Amino acid sequence: MARRRLDEAIRVSRVLSNSAVNEENAGQDFTQLCIQQHVSLSKDIHSVYSVSFSPDAPDLAVGFGNGAVQIVDAKSGSMTCELFPGHRTHLPVTALNYHPCKSQILMTVGADGIVTVYNLVSKNAVHHVTEEKNEINALDFCLDGSVFATAGKDRNIRLYDSKTVQLVHMFEAPNFMTVDDLTVTSGHSRRIFALKFHPVECHIFLTGGWDNSVKIWDRRVARAARSVINGPHICGPAIDILDNKILTGSWVAHDALQLWDFRNCQLEKNINFPGNINHGEFLYAAQFCNHHTVIAGGSGTCSAAAINVTTDEVLGEISLTNKPVQTVDSIQDGQLIAVAGIGGNLHTATLC
Repeated sequence: MARRRLDEAIRVSRVLSNSAVNEENAGQDFTQLCIQQHVSLSKDIHSVYSVSFSPDAPDLAVGFGNGAVQIVDAKSGSMTCELFPGHRTHLPVTALNYHPCKSQILMTVGADGIVTVYNLVSKNAVHHVTEEKNEINALDFCLDGSVFATAGKDRNIRLYDSKTVQLVHMFEAPNFMTVDDLTVTSGHSRRIFALKFHPVECHIFLTGGWDNSVKIWDRRVARAARSVINGPHICGPAIDILDNKILTGSWVAHDALQLWDFRNCQLEKNINFPGNINHGEFLYAAQFCNHHTVIAGGSGTCSAAAINVTTDEVLGEISLTNKPVQTVDSIQDGQLIAVAGIGGNLHTATLC
């Protein structure tokens, strides 16, 4: 009991601390994206498929196309450890996330259908779970870290107990072979590429994929989605939510970056992404940096752009030199930003 109370006190303290930082920065007028460095890593030739900042440190976890996982000091650009070396026969680490309340725990998932839990103190894998016949594309923890969810090729959404890594519930995808009862709130009809928990509501999460929809789920409801946004064609980690606003990045030529109202699922605005007139926008990744700024990138411009969502002003771009952006992450209201993709090309930046 005492341990649970201590964990809860730490969690609440972090939430309050983050809220204070948000309030302090809410009025700041960031005018540009300042690139810190191009980080060169030993596995760059295998391309970077996923990045994730530690919740309370400048550590950045990086997942590669050959299954390798490395930890980088985002400020210095140096690799601090390699959790898994990878191999040419291994499949990509498609998503990874630190436990929100236990920064010594890192969770990774891959196209091989394997969920791996690493202890960053011992630098060892402490749990493995295999989702048979699935390619996992997305992973996220709920607010308090008690549950994490995965989704991917088989369209099923699995919820796991974070402590035991045991499956606690599965939102099953419609079975078209048995003419399942299909409604607008049924599961996804094509593979899922993004999953994101609500930053305040512990039970709410969003998913999106190839079926041109974002679905809002409540894990207390056994089967159907709570509501649906029609339109976004999600092909990577391109869903985020903040202040009752949902950000989506679609792999389409125009109007790829969009802002939606979480409460009524209506489009609030198309954000002016600086797409190439000949090659379009085609976004793979999108995320809020803070209440006013987003970062997004993909294969159209082969760059990531930071944009003020109120004014549509482009604060800066990070170019990957004709290589698609596949993943982005940010922390501390944009004081640390990571952008990476094909051929490695990991860059760190900050809003200033």
